[in-house]
Amino acid sequence: MFRTILRISPLWLLVAGVALVLFGGAGSRFSFGVFLEPLTDEFGWSRGSIAGALGLAGLSTSVLRPAAGWLADRYDPVRVALAGVVLGGASLFALSLVRELWHLYALFLLLGAGFTLASPATLTKLISAMFTRRRSLALSIAGSGSAVGETALVPVSAVVLSLSGWRTAYVVLSAIVLLVILPVSFALLRRRSEIAPEPEESPEERSTRGGMRGGTRCEWLPDEGLSLKAALKTPVFWALTAGYFT
Repeated sequence: MFRTILRISPLWLLVAGVALVLFGGAGSRFSFGVFLEPLTDEFGWSRGSIAGALGLAGLSTSVLRPAAGWLADRYDPVRVALAGVVLGGASLFALSLVRELWHLYALFLLLGAGFTLASPATLTKLISAMFTRRRSLALSIAGSGSAVGETALVPVSAVVLSLSGWRTAYVVLSAIVLLVILPVSFALLRRRSEIAPEPEESPEERSTRGGMRGGTRCEWLPDEGLSLKAALKTPVFWALTAGYFT
């Protein structure tokens, strides 16, 4: 098994590290529904007031994503993402100690902020910078970490909750994030500056790829990307913005 891992290209280990970070963030956030009924039963809070905490986390995510992208541009995206994992994991542990409704709101705000830093807003640029020929495949594999996290961690939370209670379930989620996902993803991502990017496409390959896609390659898009001011002038930016907003 270890020999097989060692034979895997460092580029794909990088993709695995990104997928693992997204796995923890999405799985932890979307486990909220499992905790709704036990919180209602123990504290007598209404479902609406509890669900408001999740809404606040979603709002913080929407507001902070541009800031997360800016931080990833200005600083090392790996450090930004791993700092988000630490904040998210610590918030999960603190949720096991909740006594008041405002505790829930404050911690979900921190949880949303943490996993926003450890989101595609910071990590997809890392993949795009390392891959050319297989960029779409690499981004798809990395992004699948979110879906796998939702599929895996929500049932884990439900099982632990049914056996030991909701506080223990939050502790277990925190342990998974801080003791498993954080060190493993750090090991996979920390040497990314030493990894050689995938070779650029030759003009012949680029021409063939453009022809296969009906000549839709964006000749106007510079290799280093667009500034925000320039992106605001393109219809593609507004189409993506409208889709994500919806």
